[in-house]
Amino acid sequence: MPKNLMRITLRAARINAGLSQEQVAQELTDYLGTKVSRQRISFFEKHPEETPVGWGEAFAKLYKWPSDAIKFTPTSTLSYTLRKKHEAS
Repeated sequence: MPKNLMRITLRAARINAGLSQEQVAQELTDYLGTKVSRQRISFFEKHPEETPVGWGEAFAKLYKWPSDAIKFTPTSTLSYTLRKKHEAS
């Protein structure tokens, strides 16, 4: 993925897919073969850096986004970009 493209957060990817956290939990339970709670989905949305690689791939497949287009770090590209522009002025 080119460096100049912004990435989407896990929450934004879920919302764009039209899914609730509960629906994602059920889909991932089926996909991963282990019980996934809505609270676990919420945790990963708040702490994306904690998302295991296998889960990241599952999220990407479910949300129909390339995994490298989903932001698995705690801050957004936009806030980083805006902060850097502000610091430069």
